[in-house]
Amino acid sequence: MATNPLSGMLSNITGIETTTIISQLMIVERQPLQSLTNRKAAFESKITAYGNLSSTLSKLKTSLSSLKSASIEGMTASSSDSAVFTATADTSASEGTYNIRVSNLATKQSVYSETFLSDGSEVADLSSVASQKLRIQVGSTTAVEVTVDATNNTLNGVRDAINDAEAGVTASIVNDGTGYRLILSSNTTGASNRIILQADEDNDGVYSEAGAESDTTGLSKLALNATYDAAGAVTGGITNMTQSQAAVDASLLVDGLTITRNANTITDIFTGVTLNLLNDSDGNTLTLTVSKDTQKIKDNVNAFVGAYNTVMGLARGLSKPTPGRSVLLAGDSTANGIINRLNSAITSLYAGKSPASLGLSHDSQGALSLDTEILDAAIEADRQGVIDTFDGMAEALEETVTDFINVQIPARNDGLNISSKGVQRNIDNLTFRLQTIEATYRRQFSALEQTISQLQASGNFLSQRLAAITNGSDSSGG
Repeated sequence: MATNPLSGMLSNITGIETTTIISQLMIVERQPLQSLTNRKAAFESKITAYGNLSSTLSKLKTSLSSLKSASIEGMTASSSDSAVFTATADTSASEGTYNIRVSNLATKQSVYSETFLSDGSEVADLSSVASQKLRIQVGSTTAVEVTVDATNNTLNGVRDAINDAEAGVTASIVNDGTGYRLILSSNTTGASNRIILQADEDNDGVYSEAGAESDTTGLSKLALNATYDAAGAVTGGITNMTQSQAAVDASLLVDGLTITRNANTITDIFTGVTLNLLNDSDGNTLTLTVSKDTQKIKDNVNAFVGAYNTVMGLARGLSKPTPGRSVLLAGDSTANGIINRLNSAITSLYAGKSPASLGLSHDSQGALSLDTEILDAAIEADRQGVIDTFDGMAEALEETVTDFINVQIPARNDGLNISSKGVQRNIDNLTFRLQTIEATYRRQFSALEQTISQLQASGNFLSQRLAAITNGSDSSGG
């Protein structure tokens, strides 16, 4: 608040520091305001604490999902020679052992052109037709046209135009010592993804595969529409580009059945199993084993233990005072409820067993830990019983956690928010009243100063009159 200019007058006249006096008075008046501010801060701290509890409970809920029967147990796939193929499995896979012999891998086709003097050499003869076309098709995909004209009629220019067209091939230039060659490589493997290149030198929209548009001069020197044998070797057709690598399918023998695929990552032979072919097996028959993944059970339980301890540690830290340390939610029923429900979840029976009997135990501070030797033994003795027990606990605890997240904590926060808003209204009202009180003080001190000033003026006048009278009497008498 701005200083009242009149308040300084009192100190000038009377020597009383009115500003200091008013400041001291307002400190006393503001004491209730500080109390209200502290109360509001306490409400907000509790709201934040409940928010943190809700966040950790949400993570615990996520970990519970992985303990349910549909996801606690994974499947694993292994190869007897990971240099030939590797394998992974998801939960839809079934246990089994399979004999696999990899005959060959799927490959991408690569072709190269005749030599050019330099990478800036002219490709098309534009003397008669200034704009010509090259059409590129990979397998059964939609063909893509590339225009060759004065702006790009060099080996470099054609390479860039092909790459910019994103036609499913990658173009590059290689100097093999005899000259510069345009190299085209299919971006995908398999016999069904071979490259076709056609030229339209007269730009009439027809890609003729006879006469000038199939010869080895001008743009058609890049033409390619070959025929192939079963091994991918060129047997005929238009072959102005030369094949340097054949496009063939992957071939493998699975339990005596020959299977081919156009890629080396194969997902559709065994349900839920992905094979990644890396090399042929050199005539050897290898083994693919698909089995249940016990480690995943332990990983999921350990993830649950971590999430559980985060919630438990936070709830205890907020609600359990220790000597010399107060806590924000001391005695809070919601925090205590979380602690009690988590504790009981570990010792309760589900499908005839408790999680505690499967290796889970608490220490004196409520922290949970897993004895994997006990869990391994339990899995070995009764795998399905272990799965059923954790599934039962997950279902029950998920319901409890959801209730805290969606009902109990929001209800507590609603109450705290209402209280906080009520306190804020009291703060606003009191702040307004304090402003009024301070203004009143300043007016009162100002009036006091005026009164004192007037009294001093009257006193001075009377003193002057008495002095004048006294001086007059003395003059007449002398």
